[in-house]
Amino acid sequence: MLDTIQPANETVKVAEAVPQNSDIPRKDATQRVRLEDADIASKRPATARRSTGNTKKRKARFNRRDKITLITLSSITAVLLIAAIIALTSLFAVPADDGLILKGVVAAGVKLGGLTPTQAATVLKEATADTYTRLDMKVAVLDTEISLPPSRTGAKLDIQAVVDAAYNYGRTGSYSEREQARKDALANSAIIPIIPYLNLDKDYIREEINKLGSQFSSTLTQPSITVTGTKPSMDVTAPNTDTVHQTLSIYVGTAEYGLDTNKLYEQVLEYYNINIFHVVAACTVVAPDSIEEDLLAKYNELCVEPIDAQIDPATYVVTPEVYGYGFNLDEVKDQIASAVYGTTLEIPLRYLMPNLTAELISSNLFKDVIGDFTSSLGTDAAWNHNATLACEKLNGLILKSGDVFSLNELLGDITAEKGYQNALAYIGKNQSMVLGGGISHVASVLYNSVLEAELEVLERQTHTYAPSFVEAGRDVYFYQGRADFRFRNSGADPIRIDAAVVDNSIQISIVGADNRDYRVEVHTFVKKINTPGKLCNFMRPNNPGGYKDGDELVPGMNGYEIEVYRSIYSKKSNKLQKEELIATCKYDSRDSVVVSIQQKEEPPTEPPETSGSTESSSPSNPTTGTEGSGPAESKPGTSEPTASGAAEN
Repeated sequence: MLDTIQPANETVKVAEAVPQNSDIPRKDATQRVRLEDADIASKRPATARRSTGNTKKRKARFNRRDKITLITLSSITAVLLIAAIIALTSLFAVPADDGLILKGVVAAGVKLGGLTPTQAATVLKEATADTYTRLDMKVAVLDTEISLPPSRTGAKLDIQAVVDAAYNYGRTGSYSEREQARKDALANSAIIPIIPYLNLDKDYIREEINKLGSQFSSTLTQPSITVTGTKPSMDVTAPNTDTVHQTLSIYVGTAEYGLDTNKLYEQVLEYYNINIFHVVAACTVVAPDSIEEDLLAKYNELCVEPIDAQIDPATYVVTPEVYGYGFNLDEVKDQIASAVYGTTLEIPLRYLMPNLTAELISSNLFKDVIGDFTSSLGTDAAWNHNATLACEKLNGLILKSGDVFSLNELLGDITAEKGYQNALAYIGKNQSMVLGGGISHVASVLYNSVLEAELEVLERQTHTYAPSFVEAGRDVYFYQGRADFRFRNSGADPIRIDAAVVDNSIQISIVGADNRDYRVEVHTFVKKINTPGKLCNFMRPNNPGGYKDGDELVPGMNGYEIEVYRSIYSKKSNKLQKEELIATCKYDSRDSVVVSIQQKEEPPTEPPETSGSTESSSPSNPTTGTEGSGPAESKPGTSEPTASGAAEN
């Protein structure tokens, strides 16, 4: 029974809202219902009221489509499953064994990859036949080295065991391990450890390395210097140089080493593993501080340098020597540099003798003639006068060992105020009156004395043309400020130069201490002669000089190539011991100039038998001189070329 009756104007006709085949009971058209029931009825979907026959058809159609889809998916799944099975089978299939050692496998430093076990055994045996059982393992730490002989290490390689290990590489273990081994062998070298097959006495190796390590185990200590004794008086004329008055004790300190013996032991085993027998260990070193500054301070505090005796070159008065005291600084520095760490050096301090004493100069020096030469002067008074002045300047000059002589420096400016005169000489290719002409003659005599004394020639030039006052090849060309003669006293003792003009000859000797067991001779060899040509000076018959046809205005001079040799003869047997080339010299030839009288007004343009011509009645002088030295193949002889010509300075 309804609780509420709707008004008449809100009644609903149920018959219009429900289909005729509906199972809902039909009611009177005037039946009233509740509003909420009417709302539910109006919200139902229209399909809910379709006929049952249409629904069955639709379901049948859907069932057929689902079956087709299911069959298709099942087929695809089956195909994919089969493919996956095939792929997995191929992936995990074990390849056929070719019987070869994997590529990249190395043992004892020998490549065994790609070989059969038999081949590998042969190769490995050949490579190690002269190593493990014959070679000492050398282990070096800084400047110390030890040897581990196979007789003590027991090194003996089991070839077959190593080959088996190499062959089994990549053939044992799980599948993943085998595959990884194969990949490693292809990508990188796979090294087979051989230590298990080498029969090494590891205890012995460890013991020797520990012994080595004990040498490089120390604490850093700094150097020090102490002095004991009393410094003596320096007011002693001739003290005893054997007596030790003070002692310098120098402790050189110790370094701090860092040698890892465990690491070195492993390194030695690794070198055995790769068939190498020289190990250089890494060792850190912290050196003690330098003691050089302290040593120099002690030297300046305690030591006095000795002073050599001196001789006055003008008066020959000897200034006595002065003794020193202390030690040789350079020698002590060398001792410290070579001393072993932890060493204490004992340096004696005593009187120090000079190198030159008055007694030594007086008794042992300037007693032997070690080189001398003589050359005759000509008739030119000015030339001879200048030579005499140069000898007076040179006479008595003393050169200590190592001193350098310069004729330019000795003579200074060549001036008339010093007494020098004009003499005829050549300057280059020009002949003229030269102030000091003739000094070259003195320089040439000195040069030959120097050669015989075997002193070191530093500077020397030859003349343009072969000179007449000395043998060609043995001359010196001197020209103030342009051409000098210099040499060094390369001997161990001082020398004195004695020079004078005696009996119209220049005589120069080098005096010193001759400790040689041989004598020296100097001679020349003419390697080549260049003959001069002829120049014609064309003149008229009535020329001012009254010259006749064929008159020689300038004589010709030969040119030469000369080699200078020094021969060494035994003083005892007088036999030739050695011969050496010491210089080569070249002299220009000079064409002669002759008068050619021409009857015609003009001389012919191409006169016969001439190499040139001049129009002047005065001849020209050819070429300049140069210094020459160097090797030559010709052997020395005794030829002595001469040439006529005016004297040169």
